[in-house]
Amino acid sequence: MAYDYSSDSKLLELPNPYQLQNRLLWLCAALLIGAGVVALWWARDAMQAGSLRLAGAPLLVGLAMLSAGLLCAATAARRLRFFFGRGRPASLAPEIPVGATGGSAAADEVKDILRQGSLTYPEPKGAVEGMLYHWAPTLITAPRQVQFLARRYAFNLAAIVATLASFLFSWLVFGTESTRAWIGILYFLFGAFFLLKPVLQQSQARLTAASLIGLVAVAILGPVLIGLVGPQLPSLRGFSLNTQTFVMLGTALVASGLAMAAVLAQVDTAPQTRASVEQGRVSMSAPPSTLMDELDRTLQSEWTERIPNRRYARIDPLTPASTPSGSFTGELFEETQPLPVPGTKAPSFSAALADRRHLPLLLLDLYAVVLVVVSVGMAMLFVRGFDVLAGWSDNRISLAGNAAILALVAGFCFQSSGKLWGRFNFHSVLVWVEMAGAYQTSRIGTGNNFSSRMNTENDVVRTEAMTLRVWRALVESVVFGKDEARQVTAMFSTEKETKALAAHLVDFARNQSVLVAPMAREDQARIDLLNRGEGALRGPSAQVPGLVELAAGSMAPPALDVDREAARHCMRCGAPAPAMASFCSRCGASLSA
Repeated sequence: MAYDYSSDSKLLELPNPYQLQNRLLWLCAALLIGAGVVALWWARDAMQAGSLRLAGAPLLVGLAMLSAGLLCAATAARRLRFFFGRGRPASLAPEIPVGATGGSAAADEVKDILRQGSLTYPEPKGAVEGMLYHWAPTLITAPRQVQFLARRYAFNLAAIVATLASFLFSWLVFGTESTRAWIGILYFLFGAFFLLKPVLQQSQARLTAASLIGLVAVAILGPVLIGLVGPQLPSLRGFSLNTQTFVMLGTALVASGLAMAAVLAQVDTAPQTRASVEQGRVSMSAPPSTLMDELDRTLQSEWTERIPNRRYARIDPLTPASTPSGSFTGELFEETQPLPVPGTKAPSFSAALADRRHLPLLLLDLYAVVLVVVSVGMAMLFVRGFDVLAGWSDNRISLAGNAAILALVAGFCFQSSGKLWGRFNFHSVLVWVEMAGAYQTSRIGTGNNFSSRMNTENDVVRTEAMTLRVWRALVESVVFGKDEARQVTAMFSTEKETKALAAHLVDFARNQSVLVAPMAREDQARIDLLNRGEGALRGPSAQVPGLVELAAGSMAPPALDVDREAARHCMRCGAPAPAMASFCSRCGASLSA
């Protein structure tokens, strides 16, 4: 996604939420790269001295620490600057392009949120989730991502606790010198496959009721069975994974506990879920599509920071001319550009320690740093005294195993906290307008066909008793990561704005004209020219001098020449004729001739 920059507003230029974690990652990167370079230097010295048996371990460990350090540095470098353009956060549903119509199933789900005024969440299932939601009842109204992580970490935490308890009980109560090594190997393999692997892969541990029953049975019967088959088992010659098992289960338990606390810190009180709705009945002498056009103009005038709204659904009300009457439906569903909640800023170290939401995240990252430091120290001790020809205990290979476990758990801590550091809350407005009704067409003419010189006719679409619904709500949404899915977490009513929008649409519908008349200036100028030309065609009688003054009463009418008019005779027979006669009353000849 490209970064869309606008100099008019700085509201979308969010502070980098990963500042604290980036600093700790840079610290770990410097430590790992430095230790890796030192290990490689030791391998170089051993190779120059011809002691290849002493160069293998420094070479491998040095490369591993160098790779881990570069990974930490690359992660911090990718998040060194935090760009957040107007195309982010993600939309609540697929957007409809400009000029297109339609909708989507996701848009219907958001519309149902407005219609019902409620938010839906998945119900807890299983015994572990039941205990979790009983312990934290407000978790049911938390964002789905928070609930998902809480359920995962709770299940993993319960599995680790059960495994650790079974291991301690079996090792301390029933274990002997000959069986404890095998008990440690058994629980290490079980924990690495069923617990550590899912934790590192950010998935849920595969521990069912049958697995719990098996752990209890193994804790009680395992040492006895190992003792019975002990003579047939090969000799371990001092090999033991007891320390690694303790380290793996203990560090994973603390990491899962801190991750669980960090997730629960994201849970707030139960949110509000209320939307505003206005419903009215509208009749108008115009197609309903004109109301849709006015709605478009109104919503565009209310764009947030002049950023176009996100259109999720649009259905134009159709009134085809070939059908004299029928029904129609239409809707428009849009969301304004989401803006960060006021006061959003990146926490400093002291602010994070004092904030309920950020404190567990900071502790989880600090715990990861401690694990990295201890892991690097163990790895360097192992490398410094390693000799291929030496025995198991002399080479202290257990240090390498413990260092690897600590490094993996540290990576889990950084990943878990990174998902929660990227949380942002946004405010936006959802507007959904529905219209449905019936229409009929008719023809209306303007002007008198006999006496008027200007007549107009037009086809009128009459909208009868259209149902108009306006849904509007100020919604709060959350996103974990700027490119991740966004979820509505709260809704607040906007009664005043909803009433104003509905009233504006109703007023616009009632003010639509049914008559057609020339309105342009060019039309008016041409009408004036036609009137003057028609007046000129009427002749001099229409331009009688003093006619205006006579109408105003400022001039007396001119006297008629009665004698001249009375002396009028027929040119054929000579008979006298009245002044206003057109034909002779005696012979019928035309007097004008």
